[in-house]
Amino acid sequence: MGRFMLLYVGPATPPDASHAGWPEWFAKLGDRLIDRGSPMADGRVLHADGSTSACTTRLNGYSIVQAEDVKDVLRLVKDHPYEALGGEYSIEAYSLD
Repeated sequence: MGRFMLLYVGPATPPDASHAGWPEWFAKLGDRLIDRGSPMADGRVLHADGSTSACTTRLNGYSIVQAEDVKDVLRLVKDHPYEALGGEYSIEAYSLD
């Protein structure tokens, strides 16, 4: 099995956003969940000239899972609670192996 990083992309979620469904989704993965990850906020960019700016990506968090291949990852995330937030939100999957 390979390892895949899931990146949660979309507008910033409000501090009082519901996390309903997340514990159940993590539990469903069982030993395929390598790292449940963490929310991410207030990103900064360091430019080659030493200046900084606000983050231009819209990353909200990450998780790391094990899967046979990309198709397997897509099956794992098809019912992820993050997808229920609507069309502005998406999950990107990247192979770590």
